[in-house]
Amino acid sequence: MTAEAASQVADIGYVTGDRVKRVDSDGPFGTVQKIRVETVRQSIKVDGTEPPGVTVTVLWDNGTSSHFVPGGLEKI
Repeated sequence: MTAEAASQVADIGYVTGDRVKRVDSDGPFGTVQKIRVETVRQSIKVDGTEPPGVTVTVLWDNGTSSHFVPGGLEKI
């Protein structure tokens, strides 16, 4: 992981093992399994201000797994 990607992971506020739930939902709770940061090569960026894409993989207490953007989850 690059230093830029590590910084982005720190900025989203979640770490592996955090307990979460979906925003505005009474559904199951889950545990953050993985945080993925997708970056774009400098040579193909349109301009230098594009943030990397971040997805959070959650293993729900009911046994299913989902991928979310950080804004779709909240810590419990």
